[in-house]
Amino acid sequence: MDSIFKRRMKENHKWFLYMSLIYGGIFVFCMYRNLSGITFPIVIAAALGFSILFLKKADITLQKGTIRYFTGIILLGISTVLTDNGFFHFFNGVGILLLYMMAMVHQLYQDQQWGFTEYVKKFFIFLGTWIISVGDIFHGRDKNKDGKTERSVANETKSAEKTEIQEENNSVDKSQHMWIKSKNVRAVLIGILTAMIMLSVVLPLLMMSDRVFSQIFNRFFSIVNPFRLLEEIDIWNIAGVVLTFLFGMVSLYTFFAGLFRMNLGGTDTKKTGKKNPVTGITFTGIMAAVYVLYSGIQIVVLFLRLDTGLPDGVTYSQYAHEGFWQLLFVSIINFVTVLICANIFEENRSLKILLTVLSICTCIMIISAAYRMILYVNEYNLTFLRVLVLWFLAVLTVIFIGVIYSIYRRNFGLFRYMTVVVSVGYILLSLGRPDALIANYNIENTTEMGEEDLFYLMYGLSDDAAPEIAKIDCTETENIWMIQHLDSYFRMVRGKNDDTSLREWNYSRARAEETARSWIQKNE
Repeated sequence: MDSIFKRRMKENHKWFLYMSLIYGGIFVFCMYRNLSGITFPIVIAAALGFSILFLKKADITLQKGTIRYFTGIILLGISTVLTDNGFFHFFNGVGILLLYMMAMVHQLYQDQQWGFTEYVKKFFIFLGTWIISVGDIFHGRDKNKDGKTERSVANETKSAEKTEIQEENNSVDKSQHMWIKSKNVRAVLIGILTAMIMLSVVLPLLMMSDRVFSQIFNRFFSIVNPFRLLEEIDIWNIAGVVLTFLFGMVSLYTFFAGLFRMNLGGTDTKKTGKKNPVTGITFTGIMAAVYVLYSGIQIVVLFLRLDTGLPDGVTYSQYAHEGFWQLLFVSIINFVTVLICANIFEENRSLKILLTVLSICTCIMIISAAYRMILYVNEYNLTFLRVLVLWFLAVLTVIFIGVIYSIYRRNFGLFRYMTVVVSVGYILLSLGRPDALIANYNIENTTEMGEEDLFYLMYGLSDDAAPEIAKIDCTETENIWMIQHLDSYFRMVRGKNDDTSLREWNYSRARAEETARSWIQKNE
């Protein structure tokens, strides 16, 4: 059975449809072949504005907690126009979609009552509901068995007696009029078709018989040439505009059609574990013993650098480079293990202590992995992947703080805590423009830059790095090869960003283009 909000949407079908059409126009103007321009934050702000209007039309008050989600969405939209990195363009869009869905779910549901597993499950249910609601855009108000809406039935019942006599008197005249009208239309169409066929034979003969007549028609067809018009029309471009418009319009309408179904259920109480805790104590006790030993080795050998335990011929640098990915994988496994044990087993003090030990040892492993990566970066410089890994380790450490707290407080909203940590961490990473940071670090910490190092800066990073690359000192004569490569790079940057329209303006690309122009003028 549809909810009251779904019925209101059906009752105001035209209003919701017209507003979706307006948003579709804004969407195609901002987004068509322009996924990272200055119009991206505009279409995001427009989506939030239309969402508020849709909620108000359904008599839903905007809640205070929703503003936090909207703030994150706007920051991600601004971040997109500040960078040229395709990785952030994609994941900013993913983050905006996820935060938007969470914001709208928060508007209609008591999501603070949901546990971790319930939130994930209902999130996918809502995503599926959004998809299957596409057909709702073609339906208006609810209809009865005769195909009439509830309002129209009530109105027709009141006026039935008044119109019955008139309909009987005029039914014959109307049917005759419609028959005559349709007959005339068919006759005109048949006449036009016959004339076109006849002219296709007669016109060439007439043009060959009279030169003046031929010149007149030649001039006419030179101006109105249907074949030339078809050649000048970009069919694929028109199709792209239409599809983009439909995507924006349909997505907004069907999103709220799915949201207003209210099919995610009411408030859910968090389920407490029912399994025998002895199993969990035995399992976590064995794992904790191994992890305590491993963590002790990390503290003594890696952190304190008491090298008496190192194998023969192994240096600290080699030791630190080994085992990074294994530690990262084990940390993720431990994270899942702690969550499962905390949810399926009955509450037990000994189990909580062992899970805490397991979590603390995992944090030590994360710190060990991060320390290994830092030592590796000191020797081999930064790359985008290494920055992502360090960011992930930092976020995972903060998440584990919440996991440890949730072991003792089962009512703690762990999912929402994780959402905040990941969202804030990712927004800071995206706004930080890591490509520029990587270029700056590598240039300052490289005593003698090789060709491979330079190529990574120029072609392994986005245009965010261009202003930093321009700071490379290549005035010495033996670095003539570097000047040639840099010249080719900056000419390429200027060429691809030279014809950017105002709609496509991007801060990073505009700054890179300005840097390229300055570098070329300086070195000409």
